[in-house]
Amino acid sequence: MKNLLKISLIAVSLFFSASLYASEGSFVLKVKGVNEKSVTFYIDEAQIVDVSIYGAENEVLYEKRIKAKRGSTKTYDLSSFPDGNYTFKITTESNSTEYQLSIVEGKTIVSNPMITEKFKPVLTKEDELITLNLENAPKGPIAVRIVNEYNDELYNEIFEGESAFTKRFNVARVGLGDLTFLIKSENQEFTKVVQIR
Repeated sequence: MKNLLKISLIAVSLFFSASLYASEGSFVLKVKGVNEKSVTFYIDEAQIVDVSIYGAENEVLYEKRIKAKRGSTKTYDLSSFPDGNYTFKITTESNSTEYQLSIVEGKTIVSNPMITEKFKPVLTKEDELITLNLENAPKGPIAVRIVNEYNDELYNEIFEGESAFTKRFNVARVGLGDLTFLIKSENQEFTKVVQIR
């Protein structure tokens, strides 16, 4: 009985050491086994997820939008990928998570995740006033540009990165139509169309 228990513990420890994984927040990216060129993506929250795999030259090798259910998994077979370095990117409404994948002699190695929180500009319209509220702004300059439906530029200003700021726009003289707000930081971009009635 003791020998059986020892063998079981050794088998369990070998299984866990063979399963390399990276985890952060609501995501887990896991290699199925040391000798397998596949990874399993697990998400514990229901949300829309964009999954992308990039090659060493940042070329897109795979892209898909998934409406993930709570507790869902998806396995990606990398057997057709040659040895090399790849980036596995998972993007949700709130953040973007990147994992570096290395395939060496048929084995897949997953790095720790690199997470980028997305800034969330909020635009509200009340009568002839549009308020831009930018919380959790990334450091560095943020460009705010507004164009009308004919792509004529109505506003363009660059703000130095602050943790949060509010800006109000009077649209009384703009007339009817749509205004497009383009808000850009060093590595993120946000676009929203506001209807003026």
